[in-house]
Amino acid sequence: MSKNLSITRRDFLNGVMLGSGAALLHRSAPLAAAATTDAVPGPDWYGFGGVGDYANSHGNTPEVVVRAHEIRDGKYTPLPGNVIETGELFDVIIVGGGMAGLGAAFEFRQKAETGKSCLLLENHPIWGGESKRNEFIVDDQLLIAPQGANGFSMPGVDEGEHASDDARYYDAIGIPREFQYPQWDAKHKPLRFANDHYGYLYWIEHGADVGYFKGIGGGATPVINPWSRNLEDTQWSTAEREHLLRWRNDARRHYDGADFERWLDSMSYQQFVEQVMGLGRHVSDYASPILAGAVGLGSDAVSAYAAYAILFPGTINFYPPEVRDFSAYQRHSFPGGNDGFARHFVKKIIPGAIAGNDSFAAVMNGRVQFDELDVEGLPVRMRLGATVVAAEHVGNADGAGDVRVTYSRDGKLFRVRARGVVMASGGWVNRQVVRDLPNSHRAAYATFKHAPFLVANVAVHNWRFMYDLGVSACRYQGDFGFCVNVRAPMHAGDYQPALDPDQPAVLSFYVPFIYPGNPALAQCS
Repeated sequence: MSKNLSITRRDFLNGVMLGSGAALLHRSAPLAAAATTDAVPGPDWYGFGGVGDYANSHGNTPEVVVRAHEIRDGKYTPLPGNVIETGELFDVIIVGGGMAGLGAAFEFRQKAETGKSCLLLENHPIWGGESKRNEFIVDDQLLIAPQGANGFSMPGVDEGEHASDDARYYDAIGIPREFQYPQWDAKHKPLRFANDHYGYLYWIEHGADVGYFKGIGGGATPVINPWSRNLEDTQWSTAEREHLLRWRNDARRHYDGADFERWLDSMSYQQFVEQVMGLGRHVSDYASPILAGAVGLGSDAVSAYAAYAILFPGTINFYPPEVRDFSAYQRHSFPGGNDGFARHFVKKIIPGAIAGNDSFAAVMNGRVQFDELDVEGLPVRMRLGATVVAAEHVGNADGAGDVRVTYSRDGKLFRVRARGVVMASGGWVNRQVVRDLPNSHRAAYATFKHAPFLVANVAVHNWRFMYDLGVSACRYQGDFGFCVNVRAPMHAGDYQPALDPDQPAVLSFYVPFIYPGNPALAQCS
């Protein structure tokens, strides 16, 4: 933690999964529910989290919600007098066990000199952040699904700096280059499946059979794969179909300046679609939930630069032609989504954290050995269920000296010290707990917006109802979410679920919270 590092003032949104695995049907959003009472939200609020090592950590736990509100409400400013000094001094403390924190711990493990020490503090019952899994047992079969982050593409080795960096990490943590998926039995009618829970919405829709239901071009029965037939048979008007097709197929570069990224960031994606591309409101409305699935909110609330970052229509034309070609684009998803990356990082950082060797199958399927995470003498230790409530320098005003980190765990406050701290937690947390954060940083953080998003995994005994309709995925307009699909489940060692309409599977619903026409901050809350 250094007081002279700059952060961007760009006004952006960061999607945060508030609840996963168990749908919060007809309930207040988690933070709103907890804000009205000092009591910890009970099991009826938190819901079922499946089985296994992740069962008690799906979305934000009741404990995390309560501590977050205590931080927001100033309970730890100033700190009470009952803080327990652990007497520990680490070379580095990392706050946050999501992908950023795990990446920092991996770098420490790889590069630190012998004898150096690192402590990672994570406030949830297990590491991973948005990269966690849900596990279910249905008809004696194990099913694994992503709680949040899922889907990746294999990076090339010689495709530019970004891809090379990705490839370096894939190799360093042991991600294989080829994966196994179940074969679709020829006895069934032909049906195509996405390998993840997101790409089929636009980028690789050609790889799945997607049904469009009422409100999204279809009626009581779905219109299947309408984009492949130029939206024929949909219930959109001729003019609406024309605008949607123009949006999807537009190949123009709408701005010639070298500062196109700043230009895109000067307007919302809705303004870009309607004022720059000259298309109707129904186009930006159609795009909104897809956009929210990646960056938190819809077309009216996020910038056109955010759409550019995810290769969205119109903005994608600022990329070179090879990037704009999705025909050979492949996506993959580990059984638990991007928890596969998190597990591989942890296995490299603390080898005993996951039972078994470092093979792909063992890392994906081994049980977490929680008692191996925080062992004295390890180069990197991980302390779970530890919510950091304060971090401050001890020493000179310029930040030289040690850093004191105070965290809440099991109802008590503890303090540890470090020679340096990496705040790998969200900006909405950092601006509250970093006590000597420069005012310029605090003001910049105050402009950031953070939007909730819900993923609900529903385990079913079979999905024949979708098979009979001829779809493996669908889009719809309704009270709960906007899309759902059955993906082709990746095999990993002994984990080999069937791909059969009469066998158990997990349906993954994406549920954004978008309120078009309201200011972005109001939509977030």
